[in-house]
Amino acid sequence: MLCLVWVAMLIQSCSDNSASPEAEIRAYIQSGIEAAESRSSDALAGLMHDNYTDHKGYNKKQLVGLLRAYFFRHKNIHLLTKIDEIELLTENEAIVRLHVAMAGSVIADVDALSALRARIYRFELQLVKQGEWMLMQALWGPAGIGDFN
Repeated sequence: MLCLVWVAMLIQSCSDNSASPEAEIRAYIQSGIEAAESRSSDALAGLMHDNYTDHKGYNKKQLVGLLRAYFFRHKNIHLLTKIDEIELLTENEAIVRLHVAMAGSVIADVDALSALRARIYRFELQLVKQGEWMLMQALWGPAGIGDFN
């Protein structure tokens, strides 16, 4: 699985510049999903800007440490995501608003969320492009099943 994440990141970094910024951002989000589901804190760290900060006061190093602890406690991670909005502020800055459901079993669709007792969060990600898209800042909090509709 880690090999798949690496291949996806390699393809993304080697792709030509003909992809729209929105398509690049969707590919970036997909890379993050694959890295999280494969429990690769290193792959996720590679998607973060070195100056990452968030509303809880975490920097990149602290967040990667939290991810490692989470991955240690949770052997199976499955995500269902819904991108609500990609807002391009400039050609090198964007805000992505999305909802993510997390469970220990495969999430077939929105209808399975209740049965799986999935945890649902809303995220607002600030991305910057310096050659490739990187996570600069993040806000997140709990959300509900209704947010997936």
